[in-house]
Amino acid sequence: MPELAFFRHGEELLRVALGDRTAIGRAPECDVSLPEPALSRVQAVVERRADGFHLVDRSGRGTSVGGEPVAHTALADGTEIALGAWRALFRTASGGDIVEATRRSGATRVRAAADATREAPPAALRISAGGRERVVPLPPAGATLGKDPSCDIVLDDPFVSALHVRLEARGGRWRLSDLGSTNGTFLAGARVSHAELPLGSSFALGDAVVTVEPPGMPERERPAVFEAMLSRDPGMRQVFDLVDRVAPSDVAVAILGETGTGKELVARAIHSRSPRAAQPFIAVNCSAIAESLIESELFGHEKGAFTGADRLRKGAFEEANGGTIFLDEIGELPLDLQPKLLRALELGEVKRVGASRPIQVSVRIVAATHRDLRAQVRAGKFREDLFYRLCVVPISIPPLRQRRGDVRALAETFLDRAAPRGLPVRWSEDALRRLEAYDWPGNVRQLRNVVLRALLFRGEGLQVPAAAVTFEDTRTTPGDTGDDDTLYVRGLTLEDIEREAIRLSLRRNRGKRAAVVKELQIAKSTVMKRIGQWALQSEGRPGGAAVEDDDAPGE
Repeated sequence: MPELAFFRHGEELLRVALGDRTAIGRAPECDVSLPEPALSRVQAVVERRADGFHLVDRSGRGTSVGGEPVAHTALADGTEIALGAWRALFRTASGGDIVEATRRSGATRVRAAADATREAPPAALRISAGGRERVVPLPPAGATLGKDPSCDIVLDDPFVSALHVRLEARGGRWRLSDLGSTNGTFLAGARVSHAELPLGSSFALGDAVVTVEPPGMPERERPAVFEAMLSRDPGMRQVFDLVDRVAPSDVAVAILGETGTGKELVARAIHSRSPRAAQPFIAVNCSAIAESLIESELFGHEKGAFTGADRLRKGAFEEANGGTIFLDEIGELPLDLQPKLLRALELGEVKRVGASRPIQVSVRIVAATHRDLRAQVRAGKFREDLFYRLCVVPISIPPLRQRRGDVRALAETFLDRAAPRGLPVRWSEDALRRLEAYDWPGNVRQLRNVVLRALLFRGEGLQVPAAAVTFEDTRTTPGDTGDDDTLYVRGLTLEDIEREAIRLSLRRNRGKRAAVVKELQIAKSTVMKRIGQWALQSEGRPGGAAVEDDDAPGE
């Protein structure tokens, strides 16, 4: 069967069987839609005529055939068509599995056509969608994929058409035919209507990626997926189990963990697995709201309560009535507002700013913070009674550096989601090793950003090299021992900086208070007060023992 083989940077990415009329361009409605900005929406059309196949330019600028721009030309076996960064090779018959390219001359030799009577090789379909994967056998007679229950393989995806795509064995190969789907079928990033599928190739329809592979391939070890979270680490499994246990109740939950570990995802998992799942989930970031507006954001205000209050406004507690309110970065809540929050938690009532009567609400409280709330309580910056009211069930999320086994799986998942639809971009092993060696101060959020940046920097190939992996924070490199005494101030408060300065000085001076006073030029009484306030008595001591100081102040 006549076909076009499409190459990008010397690599064959797809083959398309030619019908009576095949449109090529960047428009989604083309039979072959290539993600190439240099092309017109409809660049050219390949038509079957009595004397063979002809290419007709539709761009008005000419399409390069054999190195010359043409408006119309007959296609001979081996004719090369330039399409921006892509090139297409016309073949009068389907080529074999091996395409031999000679880079010096630019010519391509194609092996003899396969026996049309030969049966297609046995195959199975590996379907990846929604973080889950399943393998189904591909019947010798072929299969139809779509959303309709009558399909041989049913995909529950809102972006998949009822009858989306058909796979059939023809001429000893598996061939794909789009059945007029609304959102299209994508092979190597190009939208296709007909294409050949060698074993190992993948195509995308909707949010699903389907790979044609030999039957009996071993199941890939996949991390556990819990709601929107993915991990095989035992520490995260404990988090998932704890979420399952506390979700059915209404007790307050405090989620503790560093920035970027996914605290809001845990909060949403608690809500979605609770009896309140059908009711609102309202998230409030206490650190992102001006201090003068936090009370209004949480509890609402009456019309005319203050300048600019031109209408009544419901607060987050009223909006979340019957559901869950997520108080992110609760450690940033101003001290004078904490008694009002405590009253709302204990009595289930809130009072709008400017109102005379409270309003009864029923909400589940889930709070989160990256700060040490106990240290905040000792420092007088967080009410002790509110701390105990919020931390009925504390859930601590381990940072990514403590679960390095998840880095590879997360990086592959983020890459699959970010890559152009149908383009099988993969990590090189060196790149994965580089990712696994980093300490991830920004945790999962930073990993996702690094993956997106690496996808942009990878060049034109289908593999992401190690050189494309770059980090915006270099505080720990693969050769570090982890005993770094440099103070990094990004995102820290003055109190954080003072605590870290004293802690690191104690470590450098093996716990000697006098040496810390001399090094930091801080009053001795201040150093001793801070050490007691922040529980740093054992910092820098051999073995962590808190022995009595020879330089401790007298009574």
